[in-house]
Amino acid sequence: MDKTDKEALFIRILNENKDRIYRLCLGYLIDKQNVDDLFQDVMVNIWRGLDSFRGEAKESTWVYRIAVNTSLIYNKKTKRIQQLINQQEMDEIIDQTSESIETRMNLTALRKSISGLKKQDRLIITLLLEGMSYQEIADITGISLNYVGVKINRIKKQLEKMING
Repeated sequence: MDKTDKEALFIRILNENKDRIYRLCLGYLIDKQNVDDLFQDVMVNIWRGLDSFRGEAKESTWVYRIAVNTSLIYNKKTKRIQQLINQQEMDEIIDQTSESIETRMNLTALRKSISGLKKQDRLIITLLLEGMSYQEIADITGISLNYVGVKINRIKKQLEKMING
């Protein structure tokens, strides 16, 4: 692949996936500055991997796997505590999407409940909330399609118990 083709492909991948990747980075880190650094690391790793991308997986799945792996490595290096959503970011989302106190309380309870899940469960529910199909979640996480369905069902029940007491 020549440099021009590589740059065009990278720009397209960036434009199609940057918001999802950034939200995934937010799920792993609290500090906004570190999220930006992690996002940049993901983009660098995508750029480096373009020459070796064989197209055996969907492009979005390949990008998510790079993002997840980069995030895990980043956390090991920096020894940061992993959380799903930064409290400040969640507060901004709540303020923008609803004026209802009840809705705010429900979203806060959901956020707190999600942050209490195991690492893989947080990843699975985040991908589901991003609109990923079960197959895409299976490809990204490396677990079977059937097990994704089982895990999602269990996660939903666990979240319901956590929220409702």
